[in-house]
Amino acid sequence: MSRLKNKRKSERGASTGRKAKRTDSTGDQLKTRLDQFSEIWHEKAERERLAWLSKPRLHTAIFADAWQDGEIEKLLVANNGVLQGSDLFAQEKEKRRQEIERMTADLGWPPERLKLFMERVVAYRRYPSIQNYLRVRREFPEVEIQVAQFGGIEALFKLEKDFEKQGIDPDLVAGALDADEPCVDALCLRLLELLTARDAISKNGPGHIEKRRSAISDATVNYLISTIMEAFDWNDGTARVPASLVVLIRHQLCGQVPDLDMEVRLRERQEHVALIAGQSLKPGERLSINKLKELAGISRTTAARWLADPRFQSWLDTGRRWAAEGLFEEGKRAAIRRVMG
Repeated sequence: MSRLKNKRKSERGASTGRKAKRTDSTGDQLKTRLDQFSEIWHEKAERERLAWLSKPRLHTAIFADAWQDGEIEKLLVANNGVLQGSDLFAQEKEKRRQEIERMTADLGWPPERLKLFMERVVAYRRYPSIQNYLRVRREFPEVEIQVAQFGGIEALFKLEKDFEKQGIDPDLVAGALDADEPCVDALCLRLLELLTARDAISKNGPGHIEKRRSAISDATVNYLISTIMEAFDWNDGTARVPASLVVLIRHQLCGQVPDLDMEVRLRERQEHVALIAGQSLKPGERLSINKLKELAGISRTTAARWLADPRFQSWLDTGRRWAAEGLFEEGKRAAIRRVMG
C-alpha cells in the first residue's frame, strides 16, 4: 500500500514538475515575444520621430516680406509710380529671394507651389486662426512653420511696468523669451507663487477688492505661458521643458482634478470591482444590485447604473472567465498570451 502511495506521489511530483516546466517555458516565450514587440515598437517610434524632427522649420516673416515686395511692385505698376530708394529696395528683394531659395532648395517646390505657400503663410500671419494654420499644415505637410504672435523684446519694454506691478521680474521674462530653461523655471515658479497668494486673499475681508485687483491676473499668466511656448517654438535647439511649466499649464487649463481624470479613475475602479465580483460569483449566478452595493461600498443607484453599463458587464464576464480557468491571479498575463496568439 505504501509503495502504491509513494508511486502516486512520484507521479504527481513528476506531473507537477512537467507542469511547472511548461509554465516556465510559456512564461519565457511570452517574455521573449513581449521583448520583441517592445523592440519593434520603439524602433518604429524612433523612425517616426527622426522623420518628424528632420522636417524643415520655416520662419514665416521672410515669406511675408517677399510677398509684400510683389504687392508693392504691382501697386507701382498700376499707378505708374516710382519708388524712392529703388536700388536699395531691389537689393533687399534679391536678398530675400536668395534666402527663400536656400531655405526651400531641398523641398523641390515648383514656382506655383512656392507661390501658394506664400499666400497661405501671409493669410495666417494676417489672421492667425487655427483654420488658417491647419490649411498651411494640411496643404504643406512636409514643413513646419514658425507660429509666434506675441512676446518679443519690444512687447516686454511696453509691458515692463505692468509686470512689475504684479510682482514679476522683467528680467525673468526676458530670459524666458530666449527659451532659457532656468529662466523659464524661475518665472513659472514665481507665477505659481503669485497665483497661490491670490487664492489666499479673503473674499470679504478689509480691502479685499483692491487686493484682488492688484494681484496677478489670469490674462497675464496665460499671456506669459503663450510667449514661453512660442519661445520654445522659435528656438531651433532641443529644450527640456521645466516641470514647473507643466504644473502651471495644468493649473490654468484644467485644475488639480479635471473631469476626464476623474472619469479614468472611476473606470479603473469599475474594472477592479467587476473583476473581483466575477471571481466571487458561482457558475450561472447573477450579480444583484444589493451584492454589488455591499461589495463596492456604493449606493443602490450607483450599483444599478454600473450594472447597466456594457463596459462593466464586459469586465464582469472577464472576471468570471478568468476565475473559471483558474487564471484570475494571472489574468492579465493570460489575456496578453491570447492577444499575441
